[in-house]
Amino acid sequence: MQAYALQQTLSQLGYDPVTMDISYPRFRPLWKRVRSFVYYSLMRFSLNANKTTRIVQQHTRRFIQQHIARTECLGSTKQLQTFYREHPAHAYIVGSDQVWRSSYVPPLDEYFLQFIPEEDTVRRIAYGASFGVSPIDIPVSKIPWCTQLLQRFDAVSAREQSAIEVLQQKFNCDAQWVLDPTMLLTREEYITRLDLNREPSGEIFAYMLDYTPDKEKFVRRLAQSHKSKYQLCNPSRIWSTPGVPAKECIMPPVERWLEGILRAETVVTDSFHGIVFSLIFGRPFIGIINKSRGSDRFQTLIDCLGLKTYEEDGFQIVTLPEDTSHIINTIERYRTNSISFLENALKEKPLN
Repeated sequence: MQAYALQQTLSQLGYDPVTMDISYPRFRPLWKRVRSFVYYSLMRFSLNANKTTRIVQQHTRRFIQQHIARTECLGSTKQLQTFYREHPAHAYIVGSDQVWRSSYVPPLDEYFLQFIPEEDTVRRIAYGASFGVSPIDIPVSKIPWCTQLLQRFDAVSAREQSAIEVLQQKFNCDAQWVLDPTMLLTREEYITRLDLNREPSGEIFAYMLDYTPDKEKFVRRLAQSHKSKYQLCNPSRIWSTPGVPAKECIMPPVERWLEGILRAETVVTDSFHGIVFSLIFGRPFIGIINKSRGSDRFQTLIDCLGLKTYEEDGFQIVTLPEDTSHIINTIERYRTNSISFLENALKEKPLN
């Protein structure tokens, strides 16, 4: 959805965006490969992993094919360099999400645009880039090289407020805070462009990235107190259950997932983007802060929008404050500033 929203925004600004499909083979020690083989064998998927993935992610793949312009798969520095030479562009934008989290991105150097020759004048931009965790996991030995690469950028922005200080202190790089790209589009833009059903469901929509029985117990109790039903969206919970065929683990279409949030009475989620889309669609939510996936981005929303936090049943919770009158206007102001960042970053440099 971040790639979709950023492409939509760039198109509105008059550009023709294409997302680079970068897929480097990830090096893993032998013991990790053995462990993964055993794990996926127990899940019945090791011998047909590609086939299983295609089945489970079929709706997601369809959405990508229909809505996101992409390059062919680029799996090495050489392929990136060849693509760069053969497809001249006005600018290269890195971001958003955790593109500077070393453990998530095998070709870390390439996400600092190493593949672009130093002397070239193509515009280099970071939009809403994220380190993901604090402290950052970029090896100390790599910081000087990443610093050098960042000095070639024309404009740098980050998604977490904490990253602004990190960029200044560790990389000697000035940066601006911007919204996650999904928030660059409005509620009505999502509904209209993706033809979403907005009729209220009257249910609690529980979107869980990392399922636990305690989380479902929390949701069930909430539904009972609201005297309503709940819908649990967490295909990976079924996927990892022995004996369940892949066809029963198919992830819902992206549009249906969005509708789950849009139509919900209340959203319960441990996902950052679950909270983000609740805010975009103006739905009440209870967010469970997911530290393992990076909590700084949750904290940024809390600080910037004045969200309420508390603890319940051992969970750190974030939700709407009692007075929500300022939130729509605040998001709109941040949206305007974030789009202005992109517009200015994309402008040609004046000739001296």
